Amino acid sequence: MQQISTSVAQSSKLAIQRDEIWDLHQQIQSVVKADTGTMILILNTNGQVIVASDTQAYPVMADASRVPESVKELVLNSYKEQLSISKINMPSDDDNVFFASATAVLADDGEPLGSVVVYSKQDSVIPKFRDLLAKVISYGGIALCFIIPLGWWLGRRLVEPLKMLKNSMLSISKQNHSLDQQLISIANGTDEISQLAAQFIAMNAELDRIKDLENQIQAAERMALTGRLASALAHEVNNPLGGMMNIIANLRLRGISDPHIEKTTNLLDRGLKQISESINALMSQARKEQTLLSTSDIEDLKTLSTSVADKQKIKINWTSTINKEEIQIRAIPVRQIILNLLLNAIHAAEAVVSVQIHLKNNRLLCSVFNDGPGFSAEFEELPKSSTNGRTGLGLWVSFRLTDQLGGMLNIAPNEYPSGTLAELSIPIGEPHAKNSSD
Repeated sequence: MQQISTSVAQSSKLAIQRDEIWDLHQQIQSVVKADTGTMILILNTNGQVIVASDTQAYPVMADASRVPESVKELVLNSYKEQLSISKINMPSDDDNVFFASATAVLADDGEPLGSVVVYSKQDSVIPKFRDLLAKVISYGGIALCFIIPLGWWLGRRLVEPLKMLKNSMLSISKQNHSLDQQLISIANGTDEISQLAAQFIAMNAELDRIKDLENQIQAAERMALTGRLASALAHEVNNPLGGMMNIIANLRLRGISDPHIEKTTNLLDRGLKQISESINALMSQARKEQTLLSTSDIEDLKTLSTSVADKQKIKINWTSTINKEEIQIRAIPVRQIILNLLLNAIHAAEAVVSVQIHLKNNRLLCSVFNDGPGFSAEFEELPKSSTNGRTGLGLWVSFRLTDQLGGMLNIAPNEYPSGTLAELSIPIGEPHAKNSSD
């Protein structure tokens, strides 16, 4: 009774905290099947029955009045101890209970969650004890005559291979797979020791697989954390961003007479939309807007990058053959990708950055070259930190936007001339690009 109550109390703590009555019922039923003469109750701190092995005598959430008084007293004693230990009691005032044990189920902070009570009637314990005693005596005699001598003889034969297996197990380490070769000489056989060695090797392989799964789970948790951070960032940015876009809309409604102010307003409007699109891409929830790429977007990129390049005394050589008013490609993500590549090239260049943008074979092709040190990058699930401690969020967003547009982005060192070359290719007229009439 003491062993059963302690074991059930340890295994049922989480189920009691979560009110998983069916799980508790399965636990105690598996015990009762192995010991049919045992009654198991799980009570809450109010003395009510959470679940019992005999559902007819003790239905779910049955009143404490159904529980025998001797059992109630035993439960109270287990709570007073404030420890998950068993108490043995053999009351004489209740004929229905002869042997009983109660173990308090405690939370991590030491507060009681309930109690597990195991008891048995006198007429079921005594016959089982007699039957067990008879079996012990009969089987013990057989063992003395046959099993012990045979076990001694077999033990002699098992000593040497077991020693070899023991030494191999003691010398093996987590990451030293070459030691598995020492077990092959044992594992290739067909006897029990060989099977044990083979299972030990398989167990090590399974542990390695579990470790890999844990690493994958940790990566998934980091992705989920990144998503929550991106959501919070979008909320904080979109509020002032929406206000600024409303100001521009109101300014246009009132009319703009100065061409320079109108050009600046248009540049601000496209820049704010680009920020909004970047935030949405960071959350992997980018919406498909209707703005298509045009020559004005290319001019915006020239204006934005030239001011940065002039501050760092970098020369930008532009070559663009785009002369269409609209190209069937979403403008905002393409602007974001090319602008990120330009800014990275300007910061890495020593003197010159070359940009080529043209259309070929129904694709938009863009190459950005800088004469700085060679550099390579590829798509990653999470942004990585650079050597200077800054997070490469720009390139990470560029790769994600390129993937959403169905394109390809390759960043690798260039040999002649030396430097870094970024090549972007995006299909034209794919489903990701909508006409303004849609």
